[in-house]
Amino acid sequence: MRTLATVWDERYCTAAARSVNSTTKQADVVAMAVSVLDVRPTTFDEEATWRDVAKVHLPSYAQAVRTGFPRSLAESQGFTWSPAFATALARIWAGQYAAAEIALAEGGFVFHPVSGAHHAGIGSGGGFCTLNFLAGAALRLIREGRVERVGIIDLDAHQGNGTFEWVRGEARLAHFDISGSSWGVDVTPKWATYRVAHNARQYDTALRELDAWLDDVRPSVVFYQAGADCWQYDHVGGITGVDRAFLARRDMRVLSALMVRNIPTVINLGGGYSGVAATLHAQTAVIAARLLNGDATLIEVEPDADPTVPIWRPRQREDLAWRPRHRHYGRDRRHAHRWGGGSWRVGPR
Repeated sequence: MRTLATVWDERYCTAAARSVNSTTKQADVVAMAVSVLDVRPTTFDEEATWRDVAKVHLPSYAQAVRTGFPRSLAESQGFTWSPAFATALARIWAGQYAAAEIALAEGGFVFHPVSGAHHAGIGSGGGFCTLNFLAGAALRLIREGRVERVGIIDLDAHQGNGTFEWVRGEARLAHFDISGSSWGVDVTPKWATYRVAHNARQYDTALRELDAWLDDVRPSVVFYQAGADCWQYDHVGGITGVDRAFLARRDMRVLSALMVRNIPTVINLGGGYSGVAATLHAQTAVIAARLLNGDATLIEVEPDADPTVPIWRPRQREDLAWRPRHRHYGRDRRHAHRWGGGSWRVGPR
């Protein structure tokens, strides 16, 4: 049985995210999917990594994330800064490039179970995202002449507005994005497709455009953000009608389209904040491994739980829901976390 090449380091996980699972869920995903994973050894040069970060993000922002000063900039994504968190971010940055190298060398899929990139812009973080390792690895591959074009397929429930800051100025960086609401992307570059889907039917319609996008863009490598926050009961994302079975079909559809075109692919987690997020992410890894072994049959998934039952419980808290402190963005108050801050209240969401 062929296993799924994986880049993983347990030091990716920290306690930086106090209100969500963004900096801890990776370990749960790896534990759940371990039987199909082939974890590869990688090297990490911290100084070289931070130099590369400063080539992609503003040097002043890279320095803030590394040192924690000014703290407002270092924590602009909504997390608590620490030296361990900064080093974890650098390891993730280096890991994305290492995963891309393996994908290009061996073909097929490489699993890099990390999240927290696509809202991070050139000069600041946002929406639980600190450093945009998607743009970082893509631009380094382009800069080194390793690829002609990098494609980013972003199927997180939220629009990749941070990634867009690089896409709009780099023709060799292509973007396919389906989200549950707009995050302010109002100009579409030639090689980018942005769609907003408010329910499963609209999502499925938008996803049908992927094949044409791949044939037009012809990427040398793809980074696939397989967001689990599209799940209909995710309290931070959630798209009506998108259940576990829908997400399994989505991943099978996307990964099959990439495999039939022989496009090397790095699979990332994207968002996912519910109690079943790790299970949904592990489901993506299992689907990828099955495709590598020639099995394109859909996996069986459990039916969605009763939405009246609390979906996610932060450690040492019970039946809590997030009340944003700041004004909402656009028409969807669920995305108010982009500005950070708020308070917990007891009771159902």
